[in-house]
Amino acid sequence: MHSRQDNKMPTQHNNQLSPEQPFNEVLELVQPMITSILLRCHIYKDFEYYRHIASIAVWEAWRKADQSKGKFSAYIYTNVKGEILKELSKEKGFENTHTPMDNDTINYIRDYEMSESSPVLLECIMSHLKFEERKILLLFYVEGYSYLEIAKELGLSVDAVKKRRTRIMIKLRKLLYSTVE
Repeated sequence: MHSRQDNKMPTQHNNQLSPEQPFNEVLELVQPMITSILLRCHIYKDFEYYRHIASIAVWEAWRKADQSKGKFSAYIYTNVKGEILKELSKEKGFENTHTPMDNDTINYIRDYEMSESSPVLLECIMSHLKFEERKILLLFYVEGYSYLEIAKELGLSVDAVKKRRTRIMIKLRKLLYSTVE
């Protein structure tokens, strides 16, 4: 169970923050706050990208600050957290709507393999797929089967094959990024 103190933003420099301070000074003072927000939002990769988003949010807060409307540090905290959450939401939306439905992911793996000395990446990624997932990829990309032909081969509906292919491509992308990084 978290204590009441855990739910508050870091306060070590909050009393020193003022919109009259130069931006660089404000940005320096809120670095612990930014780190705390990033960790609370469960951001463990692309840390520098999100730190950049946070810095822009601090600048926006600094530029628009009005001390008559409340504590400057709280305004910065709310602005930074809001921008981080908005960016996370955009990314999730992008992943959900832009599932690779063409050969992009497969081609990327193939091209990566060609540039390396051994086909380890492809073997590693394929080993994480179930038999049926590998079969769908093989039938679709290697044999050139249509959705209807794959559906007949596996005893599934065309919609089921499309949905499974979409899930396989999402899984491949995640496996690819976790392997290449």
